[in-house]
Amino acid sequence: MKTTASAREAQQAFTGLLAKPLVTAAADPRLHRLVLRHQQAVTDAARRLGYRVQRVGQAVRLIRVPLAGAVTRPPRPADAPERRLLALVCCLAACCEDVAGRVTLQRLSDMVRDLPAARYDPDDQTQRRQLRDAAAYLASWGVLRPRSSDERLLDEWTESGTGPGAGFEVDRDALLLMTSPDVIDLALNPGVVTASETVRQLRSLLETPFVAYGDLAPGEAEALRAHRGQRAADVAQMTGGTIEARTEGLLVVLADDEYKPPTVADWPRARATDWVALLMADQAGRDGTKHADGTVHLSTDEVDAVVDDLISWRGDYMTVPQKTVPGTVRRDAERLLTELGLLRVSWDGSWTLLAAAGRYRDPDVTITDNTEPAR
Repeated sequence: MKTTASAREAQQAFTGLLAKPLVTAAADPRLHRLVLRHQQAVTDAARRLGYRVQRVGQAVRLIRVPLAGAVTRPPRPADAPERRLLALVCCLAACCEDVAGRVTLQRLSDMVRDLPAARYDPDDQTQRRQLRDAAAYLASWGVLRPRSSDERLLDEWTESGTGPGAGFEVDRDALLLMTSPDVIDLALNPGVVTASETVRQLRSLLETPFVAYGDLAPGEAEALRAHRGQRAADVAQMTGGTIEARTEGLLVVLADDEYKPPTVADWPRARATDWVALLMADQAGRDGTKHADGTVHLSTDEVDAVVDDLISWRGDYMTVPQKTVPGTVRRDAERLLTELGLLRVSWDGSWTLLAAAGRYRDPDVTITDNTEPAR
């Protein structure tokens, strides 16, 4: 059945919220307009997955209600905040509660300093940089709206601790949604919320890069195989995407466009870290021990052997750190492949390539000159 322009917009609004669960008019005007225009359709799609859509003023948030005390955990993004930065983000958000109108980064720094739980020293350059990053994180979600464009002021404050730093305005609607007590309670005390088999299947498909049958209990795997046609129809209706069926599992393919945040990783790109990870995955898939579920296992020594082979083969085209700093090639590959949902690294350093890595088999990487690829 042909998708109407209105239905396609509703799909863009919903997938946009999947990629960016808190949206404001200032942070993302296009997505904000789509979400408000199709709020009922977005709410209906969210309800099918057991989510909630909450709106305060002009801010909208998609809330993933935990099922059975847990949420589906996709691979951790490489740019996700570390615990110290996340703690500063929480402290900074708490301080924003007491801000009316505009505020400078210096003032926010003073407020965080006065919080005993923050353990923040504004005289420490490293900690000032962390606070700058915490403010940028809140700005990315629309909680803080930058009011100054002079980057020199921010650099001066970060490096020397002098000047106002940067000017912001607090979006109180977005702040309330981010620090909503009921949402925090759901995260800390999820309780037990039952869900149908359909809801569990749809969440796995939309929240993880690849649903492998081998990761499911036998009954769940058989149920997903039996209903994959209906799940494909559900996914298409809500997102406009398609399901790629493989012997080892199912993969949702979403089309990206200019009207919403990206929901598909832009990988591989024409840079050394990407093509090195791509070739590592290909060679590891050839050299490792293959299993019936489509996974491939390598011991940590076997991974090191793949690294050595790749350096001897394509080392001249790698970045300076990859060529000179031991362990860089392996760390780069592990970080990217794990984030993409193609690799799991065990405590002993061994690799398990997931079946989805087979989508990138036999890559054709061509380097036309001796110029070092972009880093």
